[in-house]
Amino acid sequence: MKSGSAWTRATWIFVGSALVALSSPHVTAATDHPVRFEVPGPFRVGNQGFEAGVIWVHNISAYTPSTSLLEVWVNGECLGLLPAHRSVSEVPPVRTEALFHRDEDGRLEMIGFQMTGRPNGTTYRFP
Repeated sequence: MKSGSAWTRATWIFVGSALVALSSPHVTAATDHPVRFEVPGPFRVGNQGFEAGVIWVHNISAYTPSTSLLEVWVNGECLGLLPAHRSVSEVPPVRTEALFHRDEDGRLEMIGFQMTGRPNGTTYRFP
C-alpha cells in the first residue's frame, strides 16, 4: 500500500498546484470573452465525436507561460477543461477561426484555434 499512498500524495500535490495556478492574481487569461465556432459536418473534439454543432471555447487561465486551460462546450454539453499550447501566430489571422485536420475516418478533428488581436494574434493548439 505504500505505492498507493505515494500516488495519493502526488495527486494532491498536482491538484493543489492547479488550484494555486488558477487562483493566482498574476495569472490572466489571454481573452475574457468566449469564442464560438459552428461546424456543419461531423467533427471530433478530444476523444468525443459529434455529427454537427457549435463549439464554444473560453480561456479560463494561463496555467503556465505557454499553456492555457480552456473550458470547452459542444452543443451545450461541457467537455471540461482542456490544456492548449498558446503561442503568437506565425501569420496574423484575418479572423478568429477553428483549426481542424481530418482523421483516418475522414472526420474533422479540432486541433486548436487562432484569434485575432494583439500584434500578430494568438494560436491555441490542443496536445
